[in-house]
Amino acid sequence: MTIKLTKHAKTKIGQRNIKADDIRKVALKPDLTEPDKYDKSLTHFIGKIGDRFLRIIGRWKSKDDLLVISAFFDRRLKRKEG
Repeated sequence: MTIKLTKHAKTKIGQRNIKADDIRKVALKPDLTEPDKYDKSLTHFIGKIGDRFLRIIGRWKSKDDLLVISAFFDRRLKRKEG
């Protein structure tokens, strides 16, 4: 699978100190996926990294090409879990 990042995703991933390996890990084997509420072409990939949940928002460009729009550690999920 090829994972490409938008300019926005590159900026936010850098600001949030998210590792490229963690993006790949969650995108390849998410614990949960959800469709976006507003844009049905987007998918949210969610996976646990350490004690936090990483949420990746992306769009499939083809069967093997994922375009990542944004990524962040989702604090809301941590509250729901505990």
